[in-house]
Amino acid sequence: MASVALILGLLPALVIGLLAVPLSVAFSIRRLRETRGVIRFRWLFGIVRFRVRIPRAGATAARPAPEGEVRAPGRKQRKSRQRWRPGGVLSLMRERAIRRRVVGFLRDLLRATHARRLFLRLRIGLGDPADTGRLWALVGPVAGLARNVSGATLRIEPEFIDPVFEVESHGQFRLVPLRLIALTAAFALSPTMLRAWWRLSRGHS
Repeated sequence: MASVALILGLLPALVIGLLAVPLSVAFSIRRLRETRGVIRFRWLFGIVRFRVRIPRAGATAARPAPEGEVRAPGRKQRKSRQRWRPGGVLSLMRERAIRRRVVGFLRDLLRATHARRLFLRLRIGLGDPADTGRLWALVGPVAGLARNVSGATLRIEPEFIDPVFEVESHGQFRLVPLRLIALTAAFALSPTMLRAWWRLSRGHS
């Protein structure tokens, strides 16, 4: 019993110690008509190394319905699609408190990840000028923050007419997972964001 208690007592310390070891991430992603890319991870001072390809090997697309057959979406999918409309999320960005909290979180995230040789070319539009304008109210300040990253190159273009999402990006990050978890938890559980999550869950904008 004593040994079990000792192990259970040491386990949290071991997990925290592992999460405090820096993680290096190098990525290259390109999306035009389809998304292609690779993400390389290096952890525990190079002992653990692996890569993730996008799309993942062995991933298969959904089987198309036979000609003449119409598949009804599942109840869960319909509910999710109705609740998490982009317009509902973007309407929250009109509120200064929420917008400042999101921008502040992204600023802290950029500082914590120690980006190097970051390149981003993004062309984005939601098909509705009003929604795209709300999105740009958030993307604009974030782009300004990212330009302060040493060696970063950013080209972000809004598209107000047609729905489009094109991205080309590559770079490197060096982060401490424990710090990233702490920043994310503080952001998600802040009073401002808890109110936003509650409003979204209620389907209110």
